[in-house]
Amino acid sequence: MVHTCVVAGCRNRRTPGTTLSFYRFPRDPERKQRWIAAVNREGWVPNDGSRLCSTHFISDHCRGECLLLPQH
Repeated sequence: MVHTCVVAGCRNRRTPGTTLSFYRFPRDPERKQRWIAAVNREGWVPNDGSRLCSTHFISDHCRGECLLLPQH
């Protein structure tokens, strides 16, 4: 499956050989709202296939708390 980053203006896609990671939205409501705000799309709601790429995080090692970069 090809994943595309949902952040407004981002064109990153998961393709063979990419070094980017793609992350699902968290289930925790507070964290999920922070991620939705970072997407920067008015009225947008994530679905099960929505992903953010690793370029929008301070660290690409999101084993615990992923820290989003400020809105692009």
